[in-house]
This record gives sequence, structure tokens and C-alpha cells, in this order.
Amino acid sequence: MSVDFVFLAMDAFAVFAMALIGIQYLWLLPRNANAQLLGVLCLAAICHVVLGRYQYGYWIAEPFRITLSPLAESILNLGRNVAPGVFLFLSHSMLRDGKRLPKTLLALFVIQLFLEEPIHFVVGQGFPAERLLTEIVPTLLQSVFAGWAIFWIVAEWKPDLIEARRGVRFLFLLVVGVVMLLAGLLQRIVIPTSEIENYYVHMSLIGIHTLVVFVVLVRTLSRDGTHLFQLRVDDPGAAANDVGSREPLWAEAVSEGGAESKGPVDMLVRLLDADHVYRRPKLSIRSLADELGLPEYRLRKLIHEELGFRNFNAFLHHYRLREACAMLADPGQVRTPILTIALTVGYQSINTFNRAFREYVGETPSTFRARTLGGPDG
Repeated sequence: MSVDFVFLAMDAFAVFAMALIGIQYLWLLPRNANAQLLGVLCLAAICHVVLGRYQYGYWIAEPFRITLSPLAESILNLGRNVAPGVFLFLSHSMLRDGKRLPKTLLALFVIQLFLEEPIHFVVGQGFPAERLLTEIVPTLLQSVFAGWAIFWIVAEWKPDLIEARRGVRFLFLLVVGVVMLLAGLLQRIVIPTSEIENYYVHMSLIGIHTLVVFVVLVRTLSRDGTHLFQLRVDDPGAAANDVGSREPLWAEAVSEGGAESKGPVDMLVRLLDADHVYRRPKLSIRSLADELGLPEYRLRKLIHEELGFRNFNAFLHHYRLREACAMLADPGQVRTPILTIALTVGYQSINTFNRAFREYVGETPSTFRARTLGGPDG
């Protein structure tokens, strides 16, 4: 069995599996933004595999080569190069629970796509900065997207309350992100495309990609596909993240257990409602779990399934900002400095408090106070 045949089999399986995964999720949730982004990412991966087989044709034996027209090559090239940006958007949509995507990243994505193909209508061969504009800059932008997504994946792993999604970060997203980062840097900048080492790097990364795809495909076909990526139409944490809600979600959970219930939910509610545990500046999942006498995974499940939160930081922000809003709207505390309120509810600095307040409430603390009390802003 020749190496070319093995590589062809890897390419064929990767294309088949990615097509199957994309169709599966789009069929299950055609209107879900995460499913749509995943479908685009699968299509970009297919473009990458097919175009790679064409562009590395001079290293492949004649029977295993493919031919493409210039137009098809341009379309496939643009298709594969959307992958890092789409991967960034998918990571943000799946893992950052309601946080706004920085507009700067959207602008950089548009610039990167322009530099991949449309720029060739403006800049021809022989232009002094052709390689800089058509290879180095777009590759660096792709690296920024992949690196930014990896940062989000790792940085928000601890506060994530959804066990299935915590696994997805490393089983799928982190590996795919690293592969994208290496593919862009090694294949487009570090190793010249004319050297066979570039082809070997390409096939090595395809091998890793194929292994990940196989794992995803097996898990997708062996269980409800929406469970793997938490691609839900409804957001169980949406109401919980609304700090304007004055009726705690746990009220219903406790009432279902009855007055005599002394389970973990009651203990957590008591810590939140009576002891105001969220006021502790350095409260963590581990310290809260230790206080409740629960394993961390059980506390994550309890907060997610019983209280409706998807992220521990959002959980803390909800209770801290709800109390802060009550204090800011209290005429009796009109002279209380905003810094004092921020420190009282658990924030360690005014900047952190202001940033969280704007993100979750939609306005600054001073504007909120002025609006609710009917006084001047500030």
C-alpha cells in the first residue's frame, strides 16, 4: 500500500466526515447560530482538504492528483481561509454566553478576506509588497483569530458550568485551534511551499484533523448531536443573566422541594440570600464547593441545572449586580459612593465593577442611579 493511497484515504474520510457532521447539525438545528457556524467551518475544512490535494499535486503520484480551474481554485482558497475567523466566531458564540463580540475582530476578518483573493484584482505579480499583502499579513490575521479563540477557550474553562461543554473545549476546540494556528504559520510563512516538508506538515495536520473529526463523528452519531456542542435553541442562562429580574430563579427550585427540603439547593440559597457569599471578592467554585461539602462537578451541575446559569462568573455578576442595582436605586443611599457599593457587593476595583455593570445592565452605574432616582447623571 503506497503512501499516496493512505493520504488519499485520509483526505476522502476527512471530506466525508466533515460533510456528514455539517449536514447533521444543520438538519438538527437549521436556525441555530452555532450550528450554522459549525456548518461553515465544516465547509471550510472540506475546501482546505480538496485544495491541498490540488496544490501539492507535484508531490503526488499521477493517479492520485486532481485538476481545478483557476476560478475553482480561487473559490476554494477563499473558502478555506474563512476557517480561522469562523472558528473565532463559533468559539465566542458557544463559550462566551451573551458577551459582545469586539467589532474590531469583525473588521479584521473583512480585511483578511479581502487580502486572500479580491486583492489580486488590484495587486498583480511583481508588485513590491505582493507577498507581504497576500501571504504574510492575512496569515498573521488568521493567527490572531486562532490565538484569540484559544485564549477564550482556555481562560474561560474554569468558570464554565456545563460539563459537556467543558469537555468540548479540549476534545475539539482547543485541538482544532492549535492545528489552525500551526497550519497558517508553518505552511504559509515558515516553510516554503516548494519544499516537500511543507507537504508533510500539511498531511500531518490533516492526520490530526482526521482523528478529531473521527471522534466528533462517533460521538455525534452515537448520541443526540446537540448535546456534544450544547447547540440549544433556548438559553437556560438568559433569564439568570438578567440582573434586572427581581425574582430569583432559585425560588421555583426551592418550592418544588417543599419546606422540609434540606438539600444542596437550600444550602446554596441560604449562602446567597442570608450569608451573601457572593460578596467575597475571591469566591471560586472550589471554595464554594468546599463550603457546601460538594464535589466541584456537582456544584457546577447544581448551579447550571437548578439556577439556570451557564458560567460561574455570570452567576456571581448576577447576584452582585442585582444588589448593586438595589443600592443605587435606594434614595437612602444616594450619597453612598459608587466605589463603596462596588466593594460592598464583592468587586475588587471600580473598573471591574463599571465594566461588568455596562455589560450586563447596559449603562453605567451613575447613569442607572440618575435614571432610577430622577437626578442628574453623575
